[in-house]
Amino acid sequence: MLSLQNSYDQRDLEEFHRRVVSGLEGEQPEYSCELKFDGVSLLLTYEHGQLTRAATRGDGEQGDDVTANIRTVRGLPLALQTTTVRTKIPEVLHVRGEAYMRTDDFLAFNEEQVAEGKKPLANPRNTVAGSLKLLDPALVARRPLRIVCYAYESPDLPIESHGAGLDRLREFGLPTSAESAVHTTIEGVQGYWESWEAKRDTLPFEIDGVVVKVNSFEQQRKLGVTSRAPRWALACKFSPRQAFTTLSGVSFQIGRTGVLTPVAELEPVSLGGVTVRRATLHNFEEVARLDLHVGDVVTLERGGDVIPKITGVVLDRRPRDARRIVEPESCPVCGAALERVPGEVALRCTNPDDPEVIKRQIEHFASRGALDIAGLGSETVAALVDQGLVRDVGDLFNLPTNKLLALPGFADKSAEKLVSALNAAKSGSLDRVIFGLGIRFVGETTARTLASHFAGMTDLAAAAPADLEMLPDVGPRVAQAIVEYFQSPAWHTISKKFELAGLALRSDLAVERGTALTGMTIVVTGSLTRYSREEIERVIIAQGGKPTGSVSKKTSFILAGEKAGSKLDKALALGVRVLSEEEFDQLLAGQLSL
Repeated sequence: MLSLQNSYDQRDLEEFHRRVVSGLEGEQPEYSCELKFDGVSLLLTYEHGQLTRAATRGDGEQGDDVTANIRTVRGLPLALQTTTVRTKIPEVLHVRGEAYMRTDDFLAFNEEQVAEGKKPLANPRNTVAGSLKLLDPALVARRPLRIVCYAYESPDLPIESHGAGLDRLREFGLPTSAESAVHTTIEGVQGYWESWEAKRDTLPFEIDGVVVKVNSFEQQRKLGVTSRAPRWALACKFSPRQAFTTLSGVSFQIGRTGVLTPVAELEPVSLGGVTVRRATLHNFEEVARLDLHVGDVVTLERGGDVIPKITGVVLDRRPRDARRIVEPESCPVCGAALERVPGEVALRCTNPDDPEVIKRQIEHFASRGALDIAGLGSETVAALVDQGLVRDVGDLFNLPTNKLLALPGFADKSAEKLVSALNAAKSGSLDRVIFGLGIRFVGETTARTLASHFAGMTDLAAAAPADLEMLPDVGPRVAQAIVEYFQSPAWHTISKKFELAGLALRSDLAVERGTALTGMTIVVTGSLTRYSREEIERVIIAQGGKPTGSVSKKTSFILAGEKAGSKLDKALALGVRVLSEEEFDQLLAGQLSL
């Protein structure tokens, strides 16, 4: 699922319109405008009219299967229905939508939470996201979730425009937004944007902007997409909401690398339907820039209507006894010395055994992008570390069930589930383990690159900086951080525990390296029979090529699978060579030349 480009002011919108007209070679588009619901993106699949699958957006490539939970959502038909004879139900229909919760439903649900002695939930969006992750659909059914549908994909529905597509979704009984509109001028689009920003607080649900799309599907195909976003759509964001409140104190958070982050403790204030009590101050340079004092009245915004941020101080309301915020001289958790790394603004705790650092490292290791260990949440991690059962990530795989039973909230079944999840994690892919180790500057993409180039963790740990710097996206700083990590006493301890626990630290991503595609820029489109999208990109990189998402005259060739779409059309129009999978394999084997 692609993302959308963002616009924050009229100039961004006008520039978008200019690019659209240029891409259409002077054709004037009309625009379909709709509200941008603040919820969780979903992809629904109907086969022969029956709902068969629902998935979240996830990381943009792979999301969570939430079919069982989505079946409980009110207003979403489990079977498509038609109200007109002309509308035929397609064999396969993919529908994009947004799961959300009305504001009044959220407030009522929170009242129930408090009445049951539970903590109130932060906001509707987070509540929806958390609800979809619940393992028991019966619990989800008790939560007032809703869905709004805004797009579809199906070769069996030859419709000419986005607006007509919304009409067809309504005919199938799918819920859509009643506030959609079509405008023929960019001035009309601007008016739609401004009108709904002014009326946003009158709506019974949260929106964080409006979405503008070129209405004609033919024009959408002409404009195409980049690797990240369609060229024919724009998300027009609203200005952040503001509020004033008092800074009552400062606390500190310690991250998995020991970085100390100051956090503003605020007098509770309502901001965009959410009660805000805390806001990150990022670092002490930001504290100094804002000249913050405890007791100040501060201006608070929610950036993107999500993250609370202090943007200023009301100086004429500063009390006489306001206290300047100063940097601590030692770690507020363990008392160790703090250091500032040259070239960075962050303060860092120098104690590798700081219990809060260990907790954050283990949480990261168990997170979704890493080993994705079910049942290992922050409360369980804190209990494991505080009771001395876990000192590093290596200890996770040697936890006996009887020790878990001594932890708060654990019974036989929950302890067995966690042990089972930990055993399953032993066969986690090498790229996830690398990412989970929390090596500085090594994100998920770099972890996949490393796993694609090294057969196992032993080979990676022995790599020299020069070897690492030859890899895509690995510069001197990243290479040095990798080498330093694998030379550290902490890694030697963890690696021995991994070995004793039987972790599979061999790569299933490594592919044969070569030079068959050196210097080539390659676009992949359609469904391939022998490769997943991730696998084909690894092969292209390993053979010296560069995978990209958009076709141009500089594209070396396009690899086309089944149901190739607009990229294939553009390649043919530009005279770009098109290869089948069989021809691609022949090229790699040296049996075909371009």
